[in-house]
Amino acid sequence: MTSERFDRQIQTLGEMGRIVPLAELLQEDPGRTPRFALTFDDDYVTHVEWVLPALRRWGIAGAFFLSGRSLHGVGGYWFEALEQLIVDRGLRRVGVLLGMAEANAATLALACEKDPHLQRIVARECEDSGAPILLSRDIQALAHAGMTIGFHTLEHRALTELADAELEDAVVRGRDELAAVAGSSLVLFAYPHGRGDGRSAVKVRKAGYVGAWTGRARPMRPGDNPYLLGRWEPGGLAVDDFVTSVSIRLIREARTL
Repeated sequence: MTSERFDRQIQTLGEMGRIVPLAELLQEDPGRTPRFALTFDDDYVTHVEWVLPALRRWGIAGAFFLSGRSLHGVGGYWFEALEQLIVDRGLRRVGVLLGMAEANAATLALACEKDPHLQRIVARECEDSGAPILLSRDIQALAHAGMTIGFHTLEHRALTELADAELEDAVVRGRDELAAVAGSSLVLFAYPHGRGDGRSAVKVRKAGYVGAWTGRARPMRPGDNPYLLGRWEPGGLAVDDFVTSVSIRLIREARTL
């Protein structure tokens, strides 16, 4: 997405309602004006290089769900490595490497998401091709600019695929180190790959978070489980399509209230 299109999306949301810090959406609002919050996942350096300057221009506090991987000497995410491998070697060769010669990119990604062994193969084969990730100074820059820092787990494994003990560990391991760098406790959570269910929601609540977001493309509304909240990823939609998509979602939810 270009910076110009991102700016237009922010401007459009401001015209359709109010853009507020994410935590405000957990509080009831008697008004009828829609409220929007902007969230960003993963440890991408573009958060500080590109997104942060844009949010500052608009005077908006976004929420960044981070892993803090650099704080533990961990490199980029496996899905970045998979994408780079496909670019470097071609889809078929990567499919053969992973035992799925005829698979398309989406099938390979889904298989890796469910199988840590495949993730390790991808990471091993792409050791020198990982994308840069946020460092301590970058995380501090986001926090000092008034951005909300939430947790996204250290290893970014789909929680719905984990046994109970692994799940309990995943939602807290690395949180304290990230909180120390951010300078505040981390009480908001986003499920890796957007995949959360009732079991993982219970673990997240017991870990002390006050809200958690899935990848379900639906607005938040009164009565929602605060640990299974929805989000929508618009991508690079042009303004007209962006307005239509937001409006449709708001109308659908209003009709079910």
